[in-house]
Amino acid sequence: SQIRYGRNLLKMDAFGCTSRGQAHRTGLWVMMTELLETQTVDFSVGAEGLRHTPGDIIEVCDNDYAGASIGGRITDLDISTRTLTLDREITLPESGAATLNIVGPDGTPFSTEIQSQPAPDRVVLKVMPETVQPYSIWGLKLPSLKRRLFRCVRIKENDDGTYAITAVQHVPEKESIVDNGAHFDPLPGTTNGIIPPAVQHLVVDTDNDSILYQAKAKWDTPRVVKGVRFVVRLTTGSGKEGDPVRLVTTATTSETEYAFHELPLGDYTLTVRAINGFGQQGEPASVAFSIQAPEAPST
Repeated sequence: SQIRYGRNLLKMDAFGCTSRGQAHRTGLWVMMTELLETQTVDFSVGAEGLRHTPGDIIEVCDNDYAGASIGGRITDLDISTRTLTLDREITLPESGAATLNIVGPDGTPFSTEIQSQPAPDRVVLKVMPETVQPYSIWGLKLPSLKRRLFRCVRIKENDDGTYAITAVQHVPEKESIVDNGAHFDPLPGTTNGIIPPAVQHLVVDTDNDSILYQAKAKWDTPRVVKGVRFVVRLTTGSGKEGDPVRLVTTATTSETEYAFHELPLGDYTLTVRAINGFGQQGEPASVAFSIQAPEAPST
């Protein structure tokens, strides 16, 4: 944050603070707030959607932000088979449980696990809530995406009968982080901005290629990222005085292996970096290898 925004000094009065420990906690709370709660949302609802007051915690299901269909309305239902027809197609994970959150006409929320998906826009629930009706609001909770929670800070009545809501990001783990030094590995809130992980087990095998040589690189990834490609960069030279680093070749591939042909003798460094469909690059992985002349045959 300091690299991006610079150093900003904040002066505050800790009312009722009677010890150095309380003062330290206050400062740490402010720092964690600035670090973790960085997002703000603005939206408008009709009178039927105004079910909270400033200070309440709300959950926002934004299909565009998430990069997936995670919210909408119910168009039809069959109570006997516990089947709901949604207003859009959804994609369920191959592993892990997916939960459907439903808001009834009286504003009461209900959560139930999805048992099966007979069609892209239909789901069978484990338990069918009694209050569900057509056009009720639904939200999908996926194991790969975290819930986006916000704290309402402002409600304004518009001239057309709607209400403008302003809310700031809420991180429920912040108290544990400040008081206990807890560490969390949060899930992303979107599939659009998932930075691909660094490649693993990068190895290079060399072999004769006529009078020159070829090198075949192989690697794998810790998890599958949709639309991922790999940028391979081969250089030579140690980077020291008199032996600068020189680029031999660079290429992009969707496979987890790549072959270099007609390489002369020398020392090489191969760097492989994953890149997703949005151009975001993961951490690079490198390996050094040498191509030396074969030993003379013994007589």
